[in-house]
Amino acid sequence: MRRHFSLVIGVVLLGSPVIAADPPGKVVLETWDAAYLNGGKSGFVHTIVRAVEKDNQKLFHAMTELDLSVKRFNDTARIYMQSGTVEDEDGKVTSVSMKQLIAKGQELVLTGNVEDGQLHVKVQGGPPMDKKIRWSPQVVGLHREQTLFKEKKAKPGDQFSYLHYEPLVNAVLGIKVEVKEFEDVSILGGAKQRLLRAEATPDPIMGVQLPATNLWLDKDLNVIRSLTQMEGMGQLELVRTTKAAALRKGQGGGDIAARQLIYLNRSIPRNPDQVVYRITLSEDKDPATSFARDDRQQIKNAQGKTFELHIQAIRRPDSTNKEAKIGDEFLKSNYFINCDDDKVQELAREAVAGEKDPWRKSQKIERWVRDHMKIQNYSEAMATADHVARSLEGDCTEYAMLAAAMCRAVEVPSRTAVGLVYAVIDRRPTLAYHMWTEVWVNGQWLALDATLGQGSVGADHLKITDHSWHGVQSVVPLLPVTRVILGKPQVEVLQIKKEDR
Repeated sequence: MRRHFSLVIGVVLLGSPVIAADPPGKVVLETWDAAYLNGGKSGFVHTIVRAVEKDNQKLFHAMTELDLSVKRFNDTARIYMQSGTVEDEDGKVTSVSMKQLIAKGQELVLTGNVEDGQLHVKVQGGPPMDKKIRWSPQVVGLHREQTLFKEKKAKPGDQFSYLHYEPLVNAVLGIKVEVKEFEDVSILGGAKQRLLRAEATPDPIMGVQLPATNLWLDKDLNVIRSLTQMEGMGQLELVRTTKAAALRKGQGGGDIAARQLIYLNRSIPRNPDQVVYRITLSEDKDPATSFARDDRQQIKNAQGKTFELHIQAIRRPDSTNKEAKIGDEFLKSNYFINCDDDKVQELAREAVAGEKDPWRKSQKIERWVRDHMKIQNYSEAMATADHVARSLEGDCTEYAMLAAAMCRAVEVPSRTAVGLVYAVIDRRPTLAYHMWTEVWVNGQWLALDATLGQGSVGADHLKITDHSWHGVQSVVPLLPVTRVILGKPQVEVLQIKKEDR
């Protein structure tokens, strides 16, 4: 069985493939699948299992890599993930791994060993992380997963569940499988085959229900085709084939940019002070909880799948809230916002140039990042701030991470915000997914956007969520954005106000 929930979770993590040396051992299973995105050949999935003798015990080293090329705004990006498990002869998982290129020259390497009922996970490739998570001996590894339908002797009407480890969120997830009926299926326009269809659905993650994957099994109960509908990208189809066919280059599935844009009914002036939006999430169970509520934006008039988002820009600190306090996680260095790095500290001192006022320090950092960084759309996955401080390139995620780290380096608490930003694309008013920075000054959070460098953030930024990134080395903080994407958002502009400044 093959899983594609990783791709849905990690759609924002774009990078180049990581080539790993093959471990020793006898190959006991190897499969190749050609990947088609919206009907166009986009890449491949390769799975290989090797049997290894260690300490008089046979172990199975399984590795799966997914490699897709995706076009976005006429640029080509690569979505890549390599994950692995080691299992004993009884099918018990003893260790896990993941490798991913998160920036040019920067790899994120995750390894985990099962110890005393817990998974002891270590992360390299940036500031080191070391933590333990809950584990279950029932977790199914990549090797056993390949033969799960055979083990269950699957037939129409069967249902079963299993657990698997998802490295992108560093958690054990449940998968529910329903075996449907036999169908006559034509794969890529070929002759029809009699195949058994099944549907695999992951448990919700932080309230986000990821889409199900449809699977088609041949007479030997091998999965030879799968189909996943991913909002923001389109339809991903995997087809079992030969190595040569899987590696063959294709034209891709077209530009996915339009799938990630939300078109508006009217234009918005630059950096507006007040805007009222009507938002509809037709596929969300509780749409009014999908966007953040804070001092600058409020949710009102929620009815069914629709609500109003009222945003009032805050341009400067309010001196009346000085006594309010926040946790030290917004000042501490962490895996992504690693503000104690020497280069981050150096750039922060250069940017503030002796300024003492925390708001003006933050504005100077916003402008410094805007003036010194080079936009490279999807050139990096989710680079850590220390790496960005040296490369000085990336997209909005890199701008936001570096600005947040530089603010912390000069004792201004910070976090990142993720949501939507107004843009005119192909002469049409739209909202696009975006990340910016927030700083804590005089007892309140104030927004800054280093990608734009305007000294404040207007009501054209719609915040979905925010995070300190404390204690995480995965994409978990971005799951609320995935929820909005999967909700199929529609947005109307109801009112606009721009004050004279």
